[in-house]
Amino acid sequence: MTDNLLFVHLTDLHVNAPDMEDPHLLSDSTATLRRTLAEIKRLTPRPRFIVASGDLTNHGDAASYRALATELAAAGLDLPVIMALGNHDDRQGFHAAFPEKLADARTPYDHAQVIDGLHIVVLDSSVPGEIGGSWEAGQMDWLRARLDEHRDLPTLLVSHHAPMLDLAHTDLEWESLSAKATEELKDAIAGHTVVGILSGHIHMDRVAHWHGVPVVIGMGHHAATDPLDMTDGIRMLDGTGFAYCTLRDSGLTVTFVAHPQTRDVLYHLTEERVRAYLAQREAELAARATEDA
Repeated sequence: MTDNLLFVHLTDLHVNAPDMEDPHLLSDSTATLRRTLAEIKRLTPRPRFIVASGDLTNHGDAASYRALATELAAAGLDLPVIMALGNHDDRQGFHAAFPEKLADARTPYDHAQVIDGLHIVVLDSSVPGEIGGSWEAGQMDWLRARLDEHRDLPTLLVSHHAPMLDLAHTDLEWESLSAKATEELKDAIAGHTVVGILSGHIHMDRVAHWHGVPVVIGMGHHAATDPLDMTDGIRMLDGTGFAYCTLRDSGLTVTFVAHPQTRDVLYHLTEERVRAYLAQREAELAARATEDA
């Protein structure tokens, strides 16, 4: 592995197509992406790649993925962008805009590559119509095969949903991988050198130590969850950012970079609003499936 390998972690981009009216978008996520890409361009030394760990768009439509592709190209960074899919994403929409990345929209977007001696493995934890994450049949077998191919290399895992940290609290499965998927991941990586897991989904900067593996979650580009007041639903605050990471022989270092922010409350997400969102999301997916049929 190259000494002091520098890379960038983005998450929860929530990009929309231009002029899309969206009451569920709480900030100008496209402007935030442009700010982040401009900041990455200033980084010295130059990062080797960018990871975007899911919720690339807010609604999973092809036009929004094409808008994302346009923004990445316009930035002129000339860096590999390694993408994962999250609960706001849609495989069909992603495939329409990025057929070179996902050839078959009926399958999870799992992929792997080696960059400068680091084995990067991306797992699709999205479940159509669900908030929380899980695996489909065969995904853990695929992961085991990839890990066995590169037993001599350190591995960086990427998935939108992080492992569940407390398996006793299954009422929180919406904010992570399910308890079952968490245990399956733990078993799959046992005996391998996993230097970190990069995730998003919960819209807050968080680092956890999970069975010896650092789990790094980013705040993202949309809005920030208020971790100090969750007694009556979830309060979404003005707050966005990204992280740059350095992998050394001694381990992974992550530096969080916050954009200018007020931390004002933008939205109060109650249980009723969550139900309404899920109903709308289900209708969107059903309509898209009908169009594709």
